[in-house]
Amino acid sequence: MSQAVHLMRQRQVGPASRAGPQNGLKMECSKVALGSRDRLVARLGRRAGFTLIEILVTIAIIAILVALLLPAIQQARESARKLQCSSHLQQLGLALHMYHETYYVLPPSSTSDVEDGIWSSDPTQHSLHSWASLLLAFIDSGNLQDEIDYTLSSLDPDNEDAAAHIIPLYFCPSYAGPQFSEDPLYTLHSDTYALRNYVAIGGTDIGKLWKEPNGAMHPLSSVRLADIDDGLTSTILLAETRNEGSSVWIDGGAAALAARRYDPSNPPSYAGPELVLNYTPFYENDPLSNTIDVLYGPSSMHSGGVYHLFADGSVQFLSENMDDKVYEYLVSYDGEEPISDDSF
Repeated sequence: MSQAVHLMRQRQVGPASRAGPQNGLKMECSKVALGSRDRLVARLGRRAGFTLIEILVTIAIIAILVALLLPAIQQARESARKLQCSSHLQQLGLALHMYHETYYVLPPSSTSDVEDGIWSSDPTQHSLHSWASLLLAFIDSGNLQDEIDYTLSSLDPDNEDAAAHIIPLYFCPSYAGPQFSEDPLYTLHSDTYALRNYVAIGGTDIGKLWKEPNGAMHPLSSVRLADIDDGLTSTILLAETRNEGSSVWIDGGAAALAARRYDPSNPPSYAGPELVLNYTPFYENDPLSNTIDVLYGPSSMHSGGVYHLFADGSVQFLSENMDDKVYEYLVSYDGEEPISDDSF
């Protein structure tokens, strides 16, 4: 009996005692594995975010990419704006030709004499309707034209509501100035005289513009396309201008400029020696004559030059570094000056 009990105890204890060393080894391996896993998790936990140096390097790379891409983006946007500006002038060219087909002449820059303007003692006594106002019916703005009483001065209080209309076609997309004149001579009458960015070129210099205008669109002009002896492809009608104070679209007083800046020391032409494109100041106010400042003549906010509308309806970008005499020749409509196709 006792021998049987002893054998049973050996069978119960024996396998466990024989497996003891193997179980111990397994436990040790499990501890090592757990330790390695804990260290791995700890290491991965520490690498879950970026270090300060990595963040700074990333920011620096992004800044460099932005600095490289921004000029290209801006250039692409300006190219689109220039294309739209050219399109505006093309539409104005079409409108001028439609006006000519209707009235058999190009519109005058002003329906009043060159001496009359906002600077007059009582400007409401003068007609002063501009080419831009006369053209409204031909640029799909007939309703606006119907609001204007052409029997009154363009600066009459009854025409102020119409004068406050901003006409998108009359603005260059690159222009970044105010939309209403801030000149005291205008704000004395109204704060909402809307501007334009396109101007007629009425003479080769101020002397000509005042006494013997030789541009195709000048105050009280009635020039036909057939009168343009220099050829439609070589005669300028309109140019861009970035001038602000006197560029009120409804007013004809300063709706035509010249191909030379004003130089009071050089009569009778009063012409400055420089090429006028993007030159400033174009005309400085003479306090004794109560005139108005014209800081810019033919000018633009595009880099390097100014868009011009020619009598044939074409639009060309003329460089601010072109020959000044050639520019004069392009403004004159009947001078018959020799101009080669590659001179501008």
